[in-house]
Amino acid sequence: MNARMNARIVCALMMVASMSSVNAQERSPSWQLTPLYTFLGQADGALPNGVILDPANNLYGTTFQGGIYCGGIGCGVAFKIDGRGHETLLHTFGAGSDGAFPQAGLLRDSSGVLYGTAYEGGTNGAGTLFKLTPRPTACASVLCPWNETILHNFGFSGDGSNPVSALIQDNNGNVYGTATGEGLDFGTVFKLDPEEYETLYSFTGPPADGAGPFSPLLLDANGNLYGTTSSGGSSSACQGGCGAVFKLTPNGSAWTETVLYSFSGGADGGTPYADLVADQHGNLYGTTFNGGGSCNCGVVFELSRNQDGSWTESVLWTFTGGSDGGWPFSGMIIDSQGNLYSTTTAGGLAGGCSATGYEPGCGTVFKMSPNGSGWTESVLWTFSGGSDGSYPLGPVVMDEQGNLYGAAYFGGDLNATNPACAPSGSPVGCGVVFKLTP
Repeated sequence: MNARMNARIVCALMMVASMSSVNAQERSPSWQLTPLYTFLGQADGALPNGVILDPANNLYGTTFQGGIYCGGIGCGVAFKIDGRGHETLLHTFGAGSDGAFPQAGLLRDSSGVLYGTAYEGGTNGAGTLFKLTPRPTACASVLCPWNETILHNFGFSGDGSNPVSALIQDNNGNVYGTATGEGLDFGTVFKLDPEEYETLYSFTGPPADGAGPFSPLLLDANGNLYGTTSSGGSSSACQGGCGAVFKLTPNGSAWTETVLYSFSGGADGGTPYADLVADQHGNLYGTTFNGGGSCNCGVVFELSRNQDGSWTESVLWTFTGGSDGGWPFSGMIIDSQGNLYSTTTAGGLAGGCSATGYEPGCGTVFKMSPNGSGWTESVLWTFSGGSDGSYPLGPVVMDEQGNLYGAAYFGGDLNATNPACAPSGSPVGCGVVFKLTP
């Protein structure tokens, strides 16, 4: 079972423990969700990972499964959805040299070229790094494939394997990402310059270094890279470590890694799968999938830099797994006012997730707002597991009007018959791309 799917099922089967948060929570009933596209689990794809937005408000993303290959469940697709909710298939993965089962969203450069990763497939079966280039002529058909170029095949000695994170790009067109690694491989950070692959850092694992990077990277103005690892770090409270926040600093032709914080798995959080976001002062914000309170439902945290160069972690919100959500898998975005937005994979509905019967709920979209003395969490949407979707694994994106867009991994058409959309034995929907309007 792939790592992302496994994480979702583990969180969904956890029992909820009721507790009170030290910060304020409020409801935001004014937000309205509109399903823009509902996946059928056929050639159109199934189980969307997340979306990005172009200046014309077209959405681009990948699905983990669906398509026409891989014995009916599909190896995944890359797609575009326009403002009218029409889907265009950009690429269908075939489990061969082009890769299979993408678990991350896409990167779009200024010329409209898309970059992404596939978790499996390729020359070594350990995933690929690819780009998709638009056709030179316009195409009005829903079957309008772009040209795919394989930029790297993972699985060679020292280069990492099985990437699950989205990519980022600097002003010079260089692309950066992470590969999780498997077995004795603790994961890597890599760079594509512009089409030559380079391993910048290989994690060594606990007791001090991180391991298993799931997250995309954050690039600052000085060329430093920041990210999280899902395991490793100095804590022994979790098997294999509870995760860490790291920084990579360019040092001539090499890179120097610094572990900024190691999670204990307790009140400070543990197992961060998500990337980081920075405010105008250089403070870092992120989420952890586990840790926090007694339900182990995760936290929202801040890392602030001290005068001596060290970093201090503060927990901004501890999820209860109830109406406030729980088990966040994705990173956050920040607006001009310093508000943070993201999703939780579960929590929300007190009665469980109507689509699957799993406790504890189908997930939420939430907002964190600074209030002077602390932070307030607002739940913008609680997923029902029906037409609005369930279990969002990816982040949200915001347009210039303040609308949010994202994808729910399950939900939508509960009659979809793709076996990939029935983890508990009965169909729960193949996912939804949605828009949230304030």
